[in-house]
Amino acid sequence: MKLSQRHLSKINDLTKTFRKFVEAFVRGNLDDMRKLYDDIFDIEREADNEKEKIIIEVSRGPFHPIDREDIMRLVLTMDDIAANIKSASRKMLYSNPESVPTDVKNEFSKLGDMIIEIVSRLETALDALIKGSKDTLKLADSVERKEEEIDDFRVELIAKILKWGDETGKLSSLLMLKEAVENLENASDKAEDVADIIRGIIAVGL
Repeated sequence: MKLSQRHLSKINDLTKTFRKFVEAFVRGNLDDMRKLYDDIFDIEREADNEKEKIIIEVSRGPFHPIDREDIMRLVLTMDDIAANIKSASRKMLYSNPESVPTDVKNEFSKLGDMIIEIVSRLETALDALIKGSKDTLKLADSVERKEEEIDDFRVELIAKILKWGDETGKLSSLLMLKEAVENLENASDKAEDVADIIRGIIAVGL
């Protein structure tokens, strides 16, 4: 579980770097976006290394089969968070930020903040689980509430992207940005899935 905490900490670092990437997107600075994407790529690789350490420990440790399954689900689902954020940043690179309207870019900025928030809440919930805090369930529930907020926000943002695409005919940028939003929503879904795993571990412990 301590290794899982380190894994999630790397994902949190990746999320914060993605937020800087979004800031560069808002400014229309492709050079900074490319540099920050390289940073995202490197951090995701570091997170992968942490994941591999956990898999090795779990495979050779004296775990009950159910415990082993819980930990594997935990780490692999957390890994999906990082993969979706990296995929979103890669797709945003394929768009031309200078052609994207300010209101759409500002909405991406808000979404970046929301992704940081949900991963931060998840990190707090995992820490509470490891410490055996009575607040763990409440903290896991807060992750679900944030995911619902992100899902609602995603619908509104995609509507704005589609409207912009209809007005300008910029189909390629439209598709890339729409898929990037879907990746970010998928990342929040995976965060909620991790929160569900945490709740499941608590239930078994009870």
